[in-house]
Amino acid sequence: MKKLFVFTALGLLAGCSSSMPEMGTAQPVRYACDAGRNFQITFNEDKALLQLPKEDYALKRAVSASGMKYISDDGMPDISAAIVFFGKGDEARLELGRVVLDHCKVIK
Repeated sequence: MKKLFVFTALGLLAGCSSSMPEMGTAQPVRYACDAGRNFQITFNEDKALLQLPKEDYALKRAVSASGMKYISDDGMPDISAAIVFFGKGDEARLELGRVVLDHCKVIK
């Protein structure tokens, strides 16, 4: 169990080391989630910049059945993504390893 936790933590840290995508003039979208958690994400073509209170993460677009899906852009195969953003309309879900921010809605 400890090994899994360490692996997940290292995966999250690997996302910090990748270069941040250029966002140009794209504007961030802010989300408010259950339990008072917030984040913002800026989309630019097939890349996104996820901004959490203490860290920023580069994400890349992934295949989704409907809506949009972005995963960690850490050079690893898609299945190893520790960070996953799902969005459809004004609603989203953010998975940060074992931490899940659910029922997120766009702040207008």
